[in-house]
Amino acid sequence: MKTVLSYDTDSSVYTHSNTLLISAPFRWLRKGWDDFKRAPVHSVTYGAIFAAIGWLLVNLAQSNESYFLSTLFFIMLFVGPALAFGLYDISQQLERKHEPSFSHESKKAFSEMGHELMLSLMMTVVFMFLVIFASLVTNILAQTWQTGVSAAIPLSDTTFFYITVVFACLLFCVNSFALPMILDRDANAGTATSTSLNAVWKNKMVMALWALLIVVLTVLGFATFLVGFLVIVPVLGYASWHAYRETIVIE
Repeated sequence: MKTVLSYDTDSSVYTHSNTLLISAPFRWLRKGWDDFKRAPVHSVTYGAIFAAIGWLLVNLAQSNESYFLSTLFFIMLFVGPALAFGLYDISQQLERKHEPSFSHESKKAFSEMGHELMLSLMMTVVFMFLVIFASLVTNILAQTWQTGVSAAIPLSDTTFFYITVVFACLLFCVNSFALPMILDRDANAGTATSTSLNAVWKNKMVMALWALLIVVLTVLGFATFLVGFLVIVPVLGYASWHAYRETIVIE
């Protein structure tokens, strides 16, 4: 028997999650590729936007501007979901036998802006908590090992990297199903987040494989001098929609 994961009081929706087979991520990618072929112009357009953002990230990383990179990271935390909504909307329209349109995609993204911003703000607070916690631990250890420490010890690049990795993992667990659910059911950020976290936990091995595939394909995109993003990003976006459709059951 399936277990109720969450209940959205705004839209009166109960959600359940299916138990997935380990082969599921490869099926999602195949379906994502099918959607890409059915909407090539829209797909390449979104891929080009992400490729441009990737180019900016690479150039900033080469200049070693850590704080500017973190600023851009926060910008992507808010802009990324809006772009992802466009890809999810394309898959949803294809699923409904409709012709995708940029106007429909933009309207859908703007209509869900409130829930999207709330989710982004929640994740921003979590990220700031991680930074503050790491900073406190760093200073406590520094004051324990040294004498005469009067100023705060800044976080090292290595520590900041580890924080970013931990946050990226958490962001993956949240966004795996939360964003598609917001677009599909107009669910609030809290319900979508709890649903996604529970579904990821229930399918830990499958989602770990899915995360690995995303990392490998992303690295491949950078290895092709970002040209690969023209295809990789939209396919991953469409695949994420199909992952949501196969995993989350809504009544």
